[in-house]
Amino acid sequence: MKTNLSFSTPAEVETECLVAIVLDKTEKIRGEKDKLQVSIETSDATIQDAAADVIASGEVTGKIFETTLLHHPAKLRAKRLLLLGGGKSKAFSAFELRRLAGAAVRTLKSRGLRSFAILAPEAELKVEDAVKAIVEGAFVGNFDPDYYKSDRKDQKIDALTVVARGDQPKLQQTMDEARIIGEAQNFTRDLVNEPSNRMTPTILADRAKKMAAEVGLKCEVYGADKIKELKMNHPR
Repeated sequence: MKTNLSFSTPAEVETECLVAIVLDKTEKIRGEKDKLQVSIETSDATIQDAAADVIASGEVTGKIFETTLLHHPAKLRAKRLLLLGGGKSKAFSAFELRRLAGAAVRTLKSRGLRSFAILAPEAELKVEDAVKAIVEGAFVGNFDPDYYKSDRKDQKIDALTVVARGDQPKLQQTMDEARIIGEAQNFTRDLVNEPSNRMTPTILADRAKKMAAEVGLKCEVYGADKIKELKMNHPR
């Protein structure tokens, strides 16, 4: 999956779908009935206006993983706007954002979309932490282990754009590091999920050598004789 960093105004981002996190900021007041307070995690007035009616209707509550998809949102260059619930604002963290990014990927790829953009929350997290969580979560959510299903559908996200504000070189470095971590997790999951007849010790070693060569690492594979010489099979 290709990852891109955008510093454009959110309303000007051209994408199949723009994802915005929605948080529940309802305050409990003793002795009074709770009045729902929902907030979109962006300061962009055009995004807020596009979602104003559906939020005012009470349909959007901010509940964790709740999804509300708006087609042709007014005054946005995005074809769709996905409002993704992030739960209570007081409990919101990079951990939740990582899970939400994965949920966004699974939701949109199941609809046949190949790319989307997501707004990095502006108020609740440091922008570096937000970018890192989004990219890692998106890679994990894009992983598909169903290689051997006869009716497997070709559903995956090919490109992710994170819309953020901040120090561009620093955020680009953060994104690159998060992409490596996400790819490494999926590489490991890929190895673990293979059946034993498809992942023999020899094949595992070959995969490790191939990966090392691709990223410029040195990889040395030991055979039975070397393992015995180093006493790696010693019971103690």
